[in-house]
Amino acid sequence: MAKDFIYQIFKALPAPSLVLLPDSPKFTIADVNDSYLALVSRTRDQLVGKGYFEAYPEYPYTNVAPWKDLLEKLLDDHLSNQTPVSRFVVSVPGARYTEVRYLVSTNTPILNENNEIEYILRSVADVTEITKFRLNDFTFSNDKFLSETQRIARIGSWDADVINEKLVWSDVVKEIYEVEADYEPDFTLSADFYDDGFRGEFFAATQETLTKGTLFDLELRIITAKGNPCWIRITGKAEINNGVCTRMYGTIQDIHSRKIIEQELIESRNRFESLIQTIDGIVWEADAQTFEFSFVSDQVKRILGYTPEEWLGESNFWRNHIHAEDVDMAIGYCHRQTLEVRNHTFDYRMKRADGEIIWIKDLVTVIHESGRPILLRGFMVDITETKRLEDIEHLEKTVLELNSRKTSTLRHVLNEYLLGIERIFPDMKCSIVGIVDNRINNWAAPSLPDEYIQSIENTVVDNNVGSCGTAAFTRERVIVSDIAHDPRWADYRQLALPYGLLACWSHPIISSEDVVIATFAAYYDKVKAPTEDEIKIIDRLIAILTVVLENRKNSELIMASKNRLQSLVTELRKNNELYEFVNKATNDAIYDWDLTNDHIEWGLGFYRMFGFDLVDGNYPLAKWAWHVHPEDREKTEVSLQKQLSEVEKSKWTADYRFRKADQSYAHVVENGYILRDSDGHAVRMIGVLRDVSRQKQEEHELKLLSSVITNTNDMVLIAESNPDDIAGLKILYVNAAFTKMTGYAAPDIVGKSPVVLKGFSSSKNDFGRLRNAIRNLEPLETETVCYQRHGESYDLNLSLHPVADDEGMLTHWISIGHDVTDRLRYIREIEGQNQKFQEIAWMQSHVIRAPLARLMSLIDLVKNYQNSEIEKTELLDHILISAYSLDDIIRDISAKTEQL
Repeated sequence: MAKDFIYQIFKALPAPSLVLLPDSPKFTIADVNDSYLALVSRTRDQLVGKGYFEAYPEYPYTNVAPWKDLLEKLLDDHLSNQTPVSRFVVSVPGARYTEVRYLVSTNTPILNENNEIEYILRSVADVTEITKFRLNDFTFSNDKFLSETQRIARIGSWDADVINEKLVWSDVVKEIYEVEADYEPDFTLSADFYDDGFRGEFFAATQETLTKGTLFDLELRIITAKGNPCWIRITGKAEINNGVCTRMYGTIQDIHSRKIIEQELIESRNRFESLIQTIDGIVWEADAQTFEFSFVSDQVKRILGYTPEEWLGESNFWRNHIHAEDVDMAIGYCHRQTLEVRNHTFDYRMKRADGEIIWIKDLVTVIHESGRPILLRGFMVDITETKRLEDIEHLEKTVLELNSRKTSTLRHVLNEYLLGIERIFPDMKCSIVGIVDNRINNWAAPSLPDEYIQSIENTVVDNNVGSCGTAAFTRERVIVSDIAHDPRWADYRQLALPYGLLACWSHPIISSEDVVIATFAAYYDKVKAPTEDEIKIIDRLIAILTVVLENRKNSELIMASKNRLQSLVTELRKNNELYEFVNKATNDAIYDWDLTNDHIEWGLGFYRMFGFDLVDGNYPLAKWAWHVHPEDREKTEVSLQKQLSEVEKSKWTADYRFRKADQSYAHVVENGYILRDSDGHAVRMIGVLRDVSRQKQEEHELKLLSSVITNTNDMVLIAESNPDDIAGLKILYVNAAFTKMTGYAAPDIVGKSPVVLKGFSSSKNDFGRLRNAIRNLEPLETETVCYQRHGESYDLNLSLHPVADDEGMLTHWISIGHDVTDRLRYIREIEGQNQKFQEIAWMQSHVIRAPLARLMSLIDLVKNYQNSEIEKTELLDHILISAYSLDDIIRDISAKTEQL
């Protein structure tokens, strides 16, 4: 439960976060939360398992100082640090354009008990609004404003006197071309800056402008004076006098960064599309209203046997290929979750092109606009093998429980088992035949025709006697994929083919006395050879059948055949029988070590657990030690020898890593019981090895997630729900960020109700919505005004998440809070400045026009009309008055500008 809590909290943290491994220089991404995926518009599969710098090839600056150096510095000093502001281009969900985000990342070391860095928590803060505000915080100053604007935008001007062949560049153009400030461009040689592939395009455009007076607007690549390639946008316009072009002028803009980003985006999109087609699952997109699919990845061919064109060409393809028993559930569930705009995951069966039924796990994301679902995007994974293993485990448990009942007959147990197998493998028809006096006797075949069963009854076991007779004779698995043409069925195919039995795989069941007591057969109505996975599953079925048959040796069917089974031992000694059954039924590795002869006898669980082939002959202790991890070997051997040498010791326990057949290591716990002779010398040790790798991994993950919650800057609160009153909550846990944000320490509030917190302003918060979310067991995200313990207010982004147990009953609530006070304050400041900008703009566009219009009229009267000296004096007085008025207005505008 603790692990579930922590993982849900990490996923739901509003602060985008990811966890890195300290494996410099790669820094592998171990995990990411949902907020981070939403921020960078990536999927979990695109990031997890990749190196941090490898995951963002389109942003090479992340792999140089100071970004990369900060991670290396953290490994050296074990101290948290923060990156500079970085510019990040992301796709806008549901749109075809991108936007620029400005991000700051905080790196925090996660230490283990040895004070070593085990993980690095990288939390990302979005400072786009603050950065844009600072970028736009400028003062108005006519020419200076225009010059600075052009320099910032990297836009300059050019002017060409065509008659005198003189060319003038502005300072910004000289900066773009990387020439000195006193550089004077040559009228004819300036075209040499253009890259060879673009010079002709430039000449053609200027020639057309010279002759026709047309405008031109081109994007070209130049080679600067320093030899650097640079993309520019150049515009030009002609000035025509008496039909002759005397002047050309225009602008030049540095667009190199944009062009590089465009090219990188195109390459990134191509890589992304290639990645989708290689993911081991079907990526798809469909309309949220009609469920009509618009995209299906190429993996559909491998998983279902259909091409994307076949899928998209049939409007109801998905519905038509869902298993008939699952179609209403799958369609209904997906429809309900989509209407509620909930991402969802569900399992159902689908029909392959070859007619086989497979299990699909569908992970669906609902894309919406203003709460209305518009698109569904999903990922289908083939989980057939996983489902089959789950169903087989359940069936094995049921059959073993049934077999343990004294009232259950062997025939009933076998029939139930075979029917269960056939439900898991719908195309398979199963049978078990006993081998009595070297003849075949039917024990169970619930789905085979009675006529066929009667026709093979009492057949003599021999080579080339169908599949079962041959398997019993050779004591080996017999795979016949085509009965009609296999020589082992030459004398018997006429018995099977009329009933549509076209393939038969048979497996001998060998008793603990090394006698074939039965065979298990799988029949198919089509020509079919087994896959490797099917062989493994059938071997597992045989193991359980062996346990059942061994356990029921004295049942009615075995007793009825007792007179004909002269070669079988009628009864095992009780202790050997128990040992064999446990050996075959358990997944643990049981052993018996003879210290005198230095030989370890392993049970079957050892070979199943570690993947080794069964071996005959001596197995010395040294061979076991060779498989122990080199880092664990010495301490394990020393511990064992010490325990064996101490006469009073009878038990030994060890925890170490053991190498499996595939060269991977399993974490095991070993418990051994030591038997000693009359002198106290150890002569025998009996024990068991248990694989605890999964437990170790879960403990490791729990520790990681606990560290993430401890080190996050967002407050986390976990409360227990009262079963009798879901609104009655008791606080169980708060993190350090909660104490820092609210002023309440954990001892002050743990065990109390959240209502004791001074936290809410009734005039600014919607308590009804909060109360309804708790009573309806619904997640909630809202922004609220809260108060610290000592009364200071702050703005909080609050999210609530209900947690239910396996039976769907609410047990706990998780609350996560993110301080958004600074962000909201910046927004309010920006809005205030925008208001002042509007006032200044209004004064510029309205108030200043009146005195300026008077000045223009008075100057026109002085310039174009005959006036007496007195009239001229009066006109000049009026001009002076208007100038003073205009000066006052400009001073007023300047004063307002200085207030910004």
